[in-house]
Amino acid sequence: MGYDMGHLFDGVEPDASGHLFDSHPEVAMTRPDSLLYRDRIIVEPMRAVETPYGNSVEPMGEPAYCWCSLEGRTQKNSVFSENWAQDTTPQSTGGLREVTIVKILAPEWHGDIRTRVWHDGSCYEVDGSPVLMPHSTKTARHWEIQARRVYAPELAKNHIDPPEVKEDTPVWGMSV
Repeated sequence: MGYDMGHLFDGVEPDASGHLFDSHPEVAMTRPDSLLYRDRIIVEPMRAVETPYGNSVEPMGEPAYCWCSLEGRTQKNSVFSENWAQDTTPQSTGGLREVTIVKILAPEWHGDIRTRVWHDGSCYEVDGSPVLMPHSTKTARHWEIQARRVYAPELAKNHIDPPEVKEDTPVWGMSV
């Protein structure tokens, strides 16, 4: 015997039948299986500070996790950074200074040009303004952010830990 699936609730009072999800907890959004959700980075908003010793940046607000795709750059044509893999300016300690550029593709972004990003122990500073890429489908709409590495644990003499992210902090990319 077959069921008439086209008229499931005909003749049933809505209040008498109850509601489908009344007794179930709210379902949290899960991470989509797409390119924009491959890497989880720590984003640390920063602000500019003027001191008698010069200008600097310091943390502002709470750090958060951000789902994104973090890719190494193949073209080094940026506005702020060097255009080659190494800066050949002589340093006071001798040797060359590394310049590693990455591109971050994120579905949600709240940072600016002073934002700091942590991934796999390395620290990156945003290099230029984040750019929204709005002309695409809902699932492919994203921000593009360029960043340069400023701290590499394998090259540093001192060790710096990434900032701690509180458990209840909203994750960027999960509210889109």
